[in-house]
Amino acid sequence: MMNDKLRTMIAGARDLARDRGIKASINYHHENSHLMRIGNNSVSLNTSEELTRIDIEVIDGRKKGTHTHLGELASTEELFDIILKVSEKAANSAEMDFEPVLTVIESNVELQTQYDEALDHLDPAVKERVYSSIFKSVGEDYNYSGSWSSGSTETFSVTTANNNYVWHRLTDQQFMCVLKHPEKMWELASWQTGWKAGDIKAETTVEEFKAILPTYENHAGFKVEPGNYKVVLGSQAVGELMSMAVWSACAGRTWEMKMGWTADKKIGDQILHQSVTVLDDPTSDQIFSEPLSDSGMLTKTLPMIESGKFAGLLYDRNTASKYGKKPTPNAGCLVMQPGSGPADFLEAVEGIDRVLYIPAIHYMNIPNMSKGIFTGSSRFSAVLVEKGKIVSPIFSSRITDQFDNIFGNVLEISSKTTSVNTSNTYGRRNPSAVSVPTWMLVDDVKITDCADSF
Repeated sequence: MMNDKLRTMIAGARDLARDRGIKASINYHHENSHLMRIGNNSVSLNTSEELTRIDIEVIDGRKKGTHTHLGELASTEELFDIILKVSEKAANSAEMDFEPVLTVIESNVELQTQYDEALDHLDPAVKERVYSSIFKSVGEDYNYSGSWSSGSTETFSVTTANNNYVWHRLTDQQFMCVLKHPEKMWELASWQTGWKAGDIKAETTVEEFKAILPTYENHAGFKVEPGNYKVVLGSQAVGELMSMAVWSACAGRTWEMKMGWTADKKIGDQILHQSVTVLDDPTSDQIFSEPLSDSGMLTKTLPMIESGKFAGLLYDRNTASKYGKKPTPNAGCLVMQPGSGPADFLEAVEGIDRVLYIPAIHYMNIPNMSKGIFTGSSRFSAVLVEKGKIVSPIFSSRITDQFDNIFGNVLEISSKTTSVNTSNTYGRRNPSAVSVPTWMLVDDVKITDCADSF
């Protein structure tokens, strides 16, 4: 954990590197992580880890060397010795086709507005009690599984470009609970997130499960024939779709290399429905804040998609150098603006004969980025809705469509927004979330396949 001694040690190594004429950056990353997994109605995994990583990058003309040191450091000299080894690695590496750029931290930053000590040191017994409460309230005849990751991330960064630094500490958690019928094999799922200890509530998941259970218990599954349908996408589906759509459309490197689905578009072109606006907004209280961009600039709110128009490209420091552009002060904090629809999507579809409600897209992937084609299946909690009434569950149905079709055929968007956690829990702790409307009604969504069961 960061303290004055460690700060002095890192600053000292930076100064020694600068005195030698070495262009280097030092990034300290400390995480305190806990993961609980649920399987067969009991705790199947309960594990914690506390890790420190120090990432070092050295730039030598058109050459670059990197190294990650895992574990604590004993002295300034030890860290400087590692920098020298990375400098040697840079000198012996192959030249790049552009000159990499050293991060220049714009000003000193200390930020911990999203840090909660109670969550950082949450007793695993609290998680067990939440899961147990869900099982008992909903019914212990079902099979339950799930996972709950929580913890803290602390980073401290300096470079030889100047004496500025950035220190950032925050907590986060990602909760999921899956209810599965032991014989019929259908599955319901509930997701929650937040950065405070009390953000995950058993009653939230209980209410979600109880609201949909009668439909699954009392009606057979409906097989969706391949074709085009009106579909209400829930927040989990909207969050993942929007993230992939925007990053494959608005990343500067992807656009410059003509790999994304907006490769033939220019800023100002209408690419999506006019109701769709997406910002990179580090000020939103539904995302995990990011104070500094990759280039060292203080992050700012940037338009990505504005009333359906292509509004912005994001350039990291090296992409900007390679293509002769200016780096952007982006945070990677995507916020999709709400619409004017009711909070309950059922009110919005009262006059529609048939609608599919798909709250989440399972195992979504992009088989063709240049055309913006994605694919994934419904799997969890999907239902058939007729004239505003839920009439039956649907079998696992596959969507294979294009981003510009999904976000270009929007009929209505919820006026309520929520946070969707998009963190990758398989690598180092690096909290990320998007803010999206709770639902989005879309026309002409392509269902390309449907299973004969759940």
